[in-house]
Amino acid sequence: MDQNLAAYVLRRVLQIPPLLLGISVLTFLIFYLSPVDPVIAYLGLVTVQKMPVEDVAKVEKQLGLDQPAIIRYLAWLERILHGDWGFSYIKKRPVLDVILERFPATMLLTMTGYGLSALLAILLALACALRAGSRLDAYLNGMNYILYSTPTFLVALLAMLLFSVWLGWLPSSRMVSVAEPAAFWPNTWDRIRHLILPACILAVSHLAVFFTYIRSSLQESMREDYILTARAKGLDERRIILRHALRNSLLPFITQMGLTIPLLISGSVVVESIFAWPGIGRLAYDAALRADYMLLMGLTLFASLLVISGNLLADVAYALADPRVKLG
Repeated sequence: MDQNLAAYVLRRVLQIPPLLLGISVLTFLIFYLSPVDPVIAYLGLVTVQKMPVEDVAKVEKQLGLDQPAIIRYLAWLERILHGDWGFSYIKKRPVLDVILERFPATMLLTMTGYGLSALLAILLALACALRAGSRLDAYLNGMNYILYSTPTFLVALLAMLLFSVWLGWLPSSRMVSVAEPAAFWPNTWDRIRHLILPACILAVSHLAVFFTYIRSSLQESMREDYILTARAKGLDERRIILRHALRNSLLPFITQMGLTIPLLISGSVVVESIFAWPGIGRLAYDAALRADYMLLMGLTLFASLLVISGNLLADVAYALADPRVKLG
């Protein structure tokens, strides 16, 4: 790593604390202004309705709701800095423990789905480049538009109906079977079978975006001077595309992949909810459904940290892949 890149990384790292501070202020204000009563979210509407006013006041004092907003924010921020992200009402456990417990499942699903989606997008974009203007090119573009306009939940439900209900090839929900195999290889195969369907749906949901991005970048690269020079030298068209155009067209895609890191949460909510996958996406859905504002605040901060880290890694990866890039 050269000095310019190291200095850039250091500056970006030093920017993370003030960014997270600003995000924490906005996060607290959003949930502070929310119409949801934290006491009702904590105890339930029926329980609160049966409680005397004095007992409700005691619960509010216990949760710190009787303090001014600035005091509540500073107390929450102090707990965050000490590793205490609050207590989840619906899980009856510390927020950070719940998030870290669910994160590996989301990472497994998301990285598998996005990796498969990126691989398919590259292969299809290459097919379009090698057969530019052909029926195959027109067919793939038409299918891409259809895929882009189809809701993810509809594709997921149709796939579940076909492969799980009618054919019975794949499990329809969960990460493992109810009767989880104890042995290593049967357990691994059981997890793979449960992963296939949600990972493929997640891959399909982002395939259109990745394909369009790589295809347009590849077409732009094909018009560059160095490609015209290679053609003038008599190089084979397939070799020009694979060894020169593709490599340069994938450089912007590195940044695009870094920007998809926020989808670790937002992009997997639908898929995880439909397939009952025990990840962060489903956790966020459950927290929003049951107004667990402390868990939602923790998820917001966690997602923000992922976004900032992902953008930094994408910029560094882009600079390492293309030495011409100057980081300011």
